[in-house]
Amino acid sequence: MKVEVRKEAPSRAVLEVELPPETVSQGMERALEQLNRRVEIRGFRRGKAPKTLLERYVGKDAIYEEAVKLLVPDAYSQAIQQSGMHPIAQPEIQVQAVEEGKPLRFVATVDLVPDVRLGDYRAIRAERTPAAVTDADIDAAIEDLRARHAQLETLGDQPAASGDYVLVRVTEISGAAGRFVPGKEYLVEVGGGTYPPELETGLLQAASGRRGTATLASGAAVTYEVVDVKRRRLPDLTNEFARTAAGVETVPVLRETLRERAHREAQQRAEQEDEQKAVDALLQRATIELPTSLVDHEVHHLIADLAESLGRRGITMERYLQVQEKTEEQLRAELRPAAEKRLRTQLALDELARLEDLQPTQEEMDREVENVARGLQQELARVREWLAQNGRLDMLRATLRRRKALTFLIQSAYGDPAAATAAGAREPGGKGGQE
Repeated sequence: MKVEVRKEAPSRAVLEVELPPETVSQGMERALEQLNRRVEIRGFRRGKAPKTLLERYVGKDAIYEEAVKLLVPDAYSQAIQQSGMHPIAQPEIQVQAVEEGKPLRFVATVDLVPDVRLGDYRAIRAERTPAAVTDADIDAAIEDLRARHAQLETLGDQPAASGDYVLVRVTEISGAAGRFVPGKEYLVEVGGGTYPPELETGLLQAASGRRGTATLASGAAVTYEVVDVKRRRLPDLTNEFARTAAGVETVPVLRETLRERAHREAQQRAEQEDEQKAVDALLQRATIELPTSLVDHEVHHLIADLAESLGRRGITMERYLQVQEKTEEQLRAELRPAAEKRLRTQLALDELARLEDLQPTQEEMDREVENVARGLQQELARVREWLAQNGRLDMLRATLRRRKALTFLIQSAYGDPAAATAAGAREPGGKGGQE
């Protein structure tokens, strides 16, 4: 078998493969045997018809097609092994015309694992994000808590102001109005931004019993009747409110409780921002050319994740797209930048882990499997068996390896090189990101 390889791009290769005539003849014989077991010819049991009769019955083209199905996949696998390449997707294969007594030639175009060059990632430096909490933050948290315990009171004949809630009954729809259904009632916060602005603006100064029509940006017209106008009444800030809303005895204790919670949340946000700054700096130095097929595959995963999330809330993807006034193609285009960044991040962290020889220990793997079992509320033995199937254990190991790489990057970027060295089990003078 002859194999010629050429690169069309850093992450895309073309293999031209030629099988000798004797291999093609053997493939033809195997194809006849396969067809003989499947094709029923009158007067003969399956698999017992003479080859000459079978050839006339099915025709040469069918035999050639069957031979190609048998020969090409094996030949492609051998060509990949011979070339030493690492594909990331199924190839695009074009087979030239097959003729008896002549070589079989085909061309396979395949996307490869991208080359990743990180640059001098050990030179990345950044400043920690402050996690400060002010008295104004606590005041805002208390007001938010009061708002969540507010009660809606009917205003009677008073007109609606910004921030009020208007209960409307849709009576008629003209055109594609998305979420609106005739005969259904909707509680609309004026200025809340949840419903189309054309409807919310039209409800300003609206009173109970009023009828109106809102023309949406899509051109659809929604005719409605105002059923009721309500306004929020916030509870007074008293010790009784502190007990009801947070289970603490006094307002000062409530403030301190909210301060501690706000500090934890601010710390989490700061840590997330620090991680993102370090990753962004790593990606700025990195050279990664993503194959289109890999990005397409990642977009598919993002859409599947979104569909699963929507499904848990009882929403179909079709309904989601209708409400968002988007097509699936538009959604794919919107998700593409996120898919590209996620892939670039994963590949960069994988390369950093390779350069620094970062691998999860067996103890860390066991602990993570136990975490998965707890999260799924399943027996540990069953979860271990499930993870051992279809490469899930390798995926878990890759996730842990990326976490270690991220830890190394953060410790190095924020001025803790000793800890970074410990994370990588490497001496400071070891190889860096120039490989």
